[in-house]
Amino acid sequence: MNKNEIREYANSEYRRWLKKSEGDIQLLQELKQLADNEEERIDSFYTDLRFGTSGIRGIIGAGTNRMNEYVVRRTTQGLADYLNAHCKKPSIVIAYDSRKKSKVFALETARTLRGNDIEVFLFPEIAPVSLLSYAIGRLHCSMGIMITASHNPKIFNGYKVYNQNGYQIVGEEAEQISEAIDQLDYFEGIKVSEEGISCVDQQVCDDFIAKIASFSLLSSQRNILNKLSVVYTPLNGAGNRYVRQVLSDIGFENLTMVPAQENPDENFATCPTPNPEKITAYTESFKILDQIGGDVIIATDPDSDRVGLCLLYDDMKVLLTGNQLGILIFDYLCQMRNPLPGQVVIKSIVSTPLIEKMAEKYGLQVINTLTGFKYIGELITALSDQGQEEAYFFGFEESNGYLVDPFIRDKDGVSSAMIAVEMAAYHKAQGKNLIERLLEIYEEFGTCRDKTRNYFFEGPYGAMAMKSLMNHFRREIDESIGGRRILKKKDYMKATGLPKADVVEFILEGGARFIIRPSGTEAKIKVYLFETENNTKLEKAIENIVETYKEI
Repeated sequence: MNKNEIREYANSEYRRWLKKSEGDIQLLQELKQLADNEEERIDSFYTDLRFGTSGIRGIIGAGTNRMNEYVVRRTTQGLADYLNAHCKKPSIVIAYDSRKKSKVFALETARTLRGNDIEVFLFPEIAPVSLLSYAIGRLHCSMGIMITASHNPKIFNGYKVYNQNGYQIVGEEAEQISEAIDQLDYFEGIKVSEEGISCVDQQVCDDFIAKIASFSLLSSQRNILNKLSVVYTPLNGAGNRYVRQVLSDIGFENLTMVPAQENPDENFATCPTPNPEKITAYTESFKILDQIGGDVIIATDPDSDRVGLCLLYDDMKVLLTGNQLGILIFDYLCQMRNPLPGQVVIKSIVSTPLIEKMAEKYGLQVINTLTGFKYIGELITALSDQGQEEAYFFGFEESNGYLVDPFIRDKDGVSSAMIAVEMAAYHKAQGKNLIERLLEIYEEFGTCRDKTRNYFFEGPYGAMAMKSLMNHFRREIDESIGGRRILKKKDYMKATGLPKADVVEFILEGGARFIIRPSGTEAKIKVYLFETENNTKLEKAIENIVETYKEI
């Protein structure tokens, strides 16, 4: 559609929602607020919030392109139709985080599933996404649903769907669910019931905590463990109870909480973007670190599937990148677990290539996947089905997602936080902080500077601009960029041995490498750079091209 057609369609759908809003005072009020804001109105209605990367995610508000009760019920009805067509007695477990309307959306999801005679287990309070993955197997459910927007800004919420193996749905299953949703209206044909919603038993949560504590590598050396002082922030999310309990169970005592971010706060007053990848999320934590003279800050995001680590080094605040933290955790596991030749490390294609060099030293095999931990979960499941689950050694993504044991099929901020604390304590006992250990690793295997750049394309025309930008890199950039000759170009829409994906990779002379792709959850283009030297000219060239398309 062109811009005029987009505008006409959005306004028509807006008028339809106004007619259908009788009896829903809150919806009517939200719709009336859009009357004099054409840009916001068009963005709210120009398209449906698509069931894409294993679910939906969007800004909270009224409209087809927003997260609200009507969108959640329609999505759930489509999921229910799919399940009832493919399972004899389907069952689903539902969890949610601390975001605005998360519990409301979880209840609407449960009511719609029950209206379709699907057995439902609902967590009675906020829970980590990794606990949901665990509960799917523990309760023998057909699927799981997590209401969360993970680490996105506070205005977002989302709905993630997990299969019976505990990882987010992929491929044909996601496509069939999307097709079932597309056949439905937002206001008609939705079945709901208040009856028969079961609560997840507390024993499931307790066993999850006990399982993670069993992975500890230093619980028998508490004299080493407790020489470390840690500041922990759950960023007002679901990690609070679980991280604290696990650390307590392994005997760690020197934990100081960040009071302003300890308990749920849907407004995220001190961290509007509760993302452990961003140093702005650590402002309150550094205040506490300064007060107590602590060693490190550990942070988990609202659904506690990501973990971040900050520390002071040469009087500077340093946030480890997701790759750096992954390198350090992998290094620590190799030192403590005695890896067996042939065990596998699974990482995404946008994660640091330095892992290959490190893995070679220990005889480990590295498998690269597309971006998304679901692909790591898929490979773990394949190993398990072959009776080779013990072959798994470690899995990670550069976006601060790690899994140190294949007890679940998704990244886990709880066990990763525990291992990060132990790792910091281990190196402190040897007279080093984590930066010093990282520099030792670089000295042995070579330095690999990694950077990630995000370019946002908001509004109804953003998707078109992103598509044009990707086509430009795919078709026009062939010989050189930023003064660097292109040695190899890989288009993941073609045959690569992996599922087709809208990703283009460039390998340049001098050892530089970059990957560009659209985000699967946000209206943005992501560029991942891996450099062995200063490549300011390359970065500027990429940025200039991106900015040109942002102006279209």
